[in-house]
Amino acid sequence: MSVTETMTSTLRFMPLAGILSILLIGVAWRALLQRRRYGTWGFVRSGLSEPAQAARAAGFFVVFAVLAAQAFQAAMNPAGFHLPTWLPSEGALILSIVGTIVLLDGLALLVVAQLQMGASWRIGIDEGATPGLIDTGLFRFCRNPIYLGLLVIIAGYVALLPTPISLLMWVGAYRVIRLQIRAEEAYLRRVYGDAYHAYAHRVGRLLPNIGRL
Repeated sequence: MSVTETMTSTLRFMPLAGILSILLIGVAWRALLQRRRYGTWGFVRSGLSEPAQAARAAGFFVVFAVLAAQAFQAAMNPAGFHLPTWLPSEGALILSIVGTIVLLDGLALLVVAQLQMGASWRIGIDEGATPGLIDTGLFRFCRNPIYLGLLVIIAGYVALLPTPISLLMWVGAYRVIRLQIRAEEAYLRRVYGDAYHAYAHRVGRLLPNIGRL
């Protein structure tokens, strides 16, 4: 087996590892940490009774279910996992390696941002909570580093599995995330008023200096 074939055989597991990492590290482990440190799991179930929030949650579910299914198929079917044919074999392998690096960087960004949220970490919008506005650490440069981390992870996935489905799911993830950010911004404006407005005026939404209010 050639070096390219060996690396291809290994890299085929990375998309699935990335999706599982989001669920196991970004959700399950973070919720357990939240429970141990602050006495709450961080899941806001009441928000699902609101149709718009329920629709956004369904959007997230569809995106990650499709990505997980495609990644599982690639991992379990070596014969069906191919480097992109529109690139030379060396270029395709480099693209996959870059995708792995991007995916791992996105996961690191996700984990660090979640830890820096501390007691403010939630999945969903808790209208009755005022745990404090986070504007330190990664949040000095980006108002939504967790969502940025998710998009970076999926971008790495797209490089590893460059299919129309992968690209469509990245676009879908971006659209759902933008809708969720819009809802969260409305909540933050209501709860923190001028303090949030000042923060959003100097810090970009997903990238530094881009999307400031």
